[in-house]
Amino acid sequence: MEYLSGAVFLFALGASAGWLLELVYRRIAHGKWINPGFLVGPCLPLYGSGVLLLYLLCSLKLSFVGTVWLRECLRVLIITLTLTAIEYVTGVVFTKYYHVRLWDYSSRPGNIDGQICPLFSLIWGVLGAAYAFFLHGRLVTACAVVAKSPVWLFLSGIYVGIFLVDCVYSLGVVRNIKRFAEEQKLQIRYEHLKLSIAERAKKLRVRQNFVFPLGSSAEKLRASLEGYINTIREKAAKNK
Repeated sequence: MEYLSGAVFLFALGASAGWLLELVYRRIAHGKWINPGFLVGPCLPLYGSGVLLLYLLCSLKLSFVGTVWLRECLRVLIITLTLTAIEYVTGVVFTKYYHVRLWDYSSRPGNIDGQICPLFSLIWGVLGAAYAFFLHGRLVTACAVVAKSPVWLFLSGIYVGIFLVDCVYSLGVVRNIKRFAEEQKLQIRYEHLKLSIAERAKKLRVRQNFVFPLGSSAEKLRASLEGYINTIREKAAKNK
């Protein structure tokens, strides 16, 4: 039970920190507060899974490499490749199955299918190295303490329950988007969709729903998608 409680702690920490990082990035990039990711709550599973993997990879001894600096270089390389692979697989699953592109690196040099690119692989490597050299030891200690706490055991159960409900709801939204995308024979760029909704809300002088930007019902979601398509067509017409 302690191992499970510790794993939930690491996942929650990474998922929440990643959400906050992406939230600030979108504010700087777009000048608007855009709820990142496909979930409703402050959670990005990609980052949560990444922290779990970082914890495991940094716990490996790699004793077959005799030199310390070579051992750590190999560790950082493994971390970089692993996180890049997770990003690629996640992106491909959503793009190919749900017709939803969660991110798009098509404009970046050396990108593969717009899902990964050398720049962001380098960023993953830097973040992984920062974790390995500065955070891992502290997290090992924190995880050992938190995992034994009955208070956290109770809170972790609540967290998992909320997370599962969020997943069920959000995947339902994504399935509705998939149906719309198949009808229109197009691919939905998730971040562009949310940005379009924020821009239309500002244009119409109505308050944007930060938590449920795509609407809380199938009808509102379809209206948002139709507005997104109209925005794309308007921009295409202006560029002609």
